[in-house]
Amino acid sequence: VSHKEKIKQLKANVDVLTLTATPIPRTLHMSMLGVRDLSVIETPPENRFPVQTYVVEYNAALVREAIERELSRDGQIYFLYNRVEDIERMAEQISMLVPDAKVAVAHGRMNEGELESVMYAFLDGQYDVLVSTTIIETGVDIPN
Repeated sequence: VSHKEKIKQLKANVDVLTLTATPIPRTLHMSMLGVRDLSVIETPPENRFPVQTYVVEYNAALVREAIERELSRDGQIYFLYNRVEDIERMAEQISMLVPDAKVAVAHGRMNEGELESVMYAFLDGQYDVLVSTTIIETGVDIPN
């Protein structure tokens, strides 16, 4: 983000095109507010399923259904939750909603080694659900 902001400061009235493989929560939020425009390429990369994004009020039954659907196709789930203070409690709620799911937590206040360990374990398929802050928008490529 800071690099993009520096580029925009180089000259007035500069348009910046940002490409991302997944909907980044900050960008999605800014587009909903009208601060940024959002264009969507609907075709997923080869051998990938399309990303489906819904903005809805929290509903435990909907969350359970979405996680179970993704697990049934051997996929993995990012569950975005930005309140670090009670992110562990949210992870416990997800575990209770879907007892068969292996749930992990990732956020920016974790030390580098711990965060790296969780991300590699998620990449390796040791976890099904990653309850995470927007730290996931750093561009980690996890095909599942």
